[in-house]
Amino acid sequence: MKKTGYILSACLVFVLCACSGSKKYFKAAEKLEKQGLVNEAADYYLESLQRKPTNVNARIKLKEVGQKYVSSLASEFFRNYNTQQTEASIETFDRLKEFTAKTSALNVGLDYPKSYEEDYQKAVEVLCSKNHAEASALVNQRKFTEALDRISRYKKYNANYKNTAQLEIISVCEPQYQSAVSALEAKNYVSAAFFLNNIRYKSENYKDTKDLEELVKLQQQKSFMLFEPMKSEEKEVEDLLFSAFSQYATQNLSNVQVINNTPFLYLPDVNDVSAVGNVDLIQAIRKATGADYFYVFNVSDRKEQNVGPVKTPAKCYQEVQVRKNDTLVVTEYRLADYNQYKAQRVYSYNFQYKLINAVTNQIVSSQNTTVQSQDLIEYNELVVGRQLAGTAQPNINSFYPYNPQATPVAQQFNPRKWRQLFTAKRDLKPMETLKAETNEEAQKVFKNSINKFVK
Repeated sequence: MKKTGYILSACLVFVLCACSGSKKYFKAAEKLEKQGLVNEAADYYLESLQRKPTNVNARIKLKEVGQKYVSSLASEFFRNYNTQQTEASIETFDRLKEFTAKTSALNVGLDYPKSYEEDYQKAVEVLCSKNHAEASALVNQRKFTEALDRISRYKKYNANYKNTAQLEIISVCEPQYQSAVSALEAKNYVSAAFFLNNIRYKSENYKDTKDLEELVKLQQQKSFMLFEPMKSEEKEVEDLLFSAFSQYATQNLSNVQVINNTPFLYLPDVNDVSAVGNVDLIQAIRKATGADYFYVFNVSDRKEQNVGPVKTPAKCYQEVQVRKNDTLVVTEYRLADYNQYKAQRVYSYNFQYKLINAVTNQIVSSQNTTVQSQDLIEYNELVVGRQLAGTAQPNINSFYPYNPQATPVAQQFNPRKWRQLFTAKRDLKPMETLKAETNEEAQKVFKNSINKFVK
């Protein structure tokens, strides 16, 4: 009979999934009730009333059938409790409380013996005590998965029961801790970091995990050594770059230790960026310093260029209004002179670097590039003279690069950009500014290389 009820209930759910009306659930509840499926009918009457709280028939039937359902649950709880079926009695009473809470929210009161509340609390205490004792024993036996299972059985009823929090921390963290220790012993620092990170999600202070994290960090940390160029003709620039590179590496390479290259001021052979260098020397320096990466660079072919300003004479047309008589004013376009000026200032040098993996003696990154900064200016200037109408500084909007009266419409264009050249800037950036910008470009090359490869 019970199996048939489940089948009928499932079929009704399938039929009702496409509709949400209170009447539909009410009719389904009636069918279940006629089949003698009081428990299922009570749930459907509840759903019907939840969908439409003003459904009087659903309210009446929920009160009637719901009370039968609650009484049935109360009887089941009494039977399970008195036969020491603790978990079954708690599960039954939980269903009873959940159902009556929903009906109460709809102002439908259902009764059950209030003394069962006290019995329920006693059952919960028995459940907590029993599973806590088993969890404690399992932790001592280092059976942490089973211990977590016991904890989960009673934690939802009393999360603060005795030392439950501590038992749970041990059960979760200890397996991870042991795995981390094993990974450290095997020098598998990536796995060790993974396990230690899992511990942190549960506890910030489990055993000596903080010390182990520091150890893992140190073991994973790479070391980086920057060498100054040797025999350079651009010492001033290279010293400036060396200082900037060192400062950036020290302040920004969080997972990399920057090693002072003293007393290895220069790295012979390797400093020649056209060759890998002396392998024995690399290994000797690596052994002495512990450096994992060497960075060598140089600067050459530094240039400062100043071009112009170059002046080019040109013609334009000024729009003027000419009065012919008392009633006639005509527009004329008079030829005028102006000069076009162009100038350029450039600062550049050739920047070469090589990033060497000292462990494998391999070049992991190298580049030979020209870094530069330049400034260009282009402007126009009117040649003010008697041929210009008006003041010494006429309105530039009255000038055209072509004669509007003589130029076909298809060849005319908006003179706005041409006019803007008469007010464009006329001073180039100072060479010192260009030098600073060029050095910043070299620093970008350095930053990109170490951020990408030094890990």
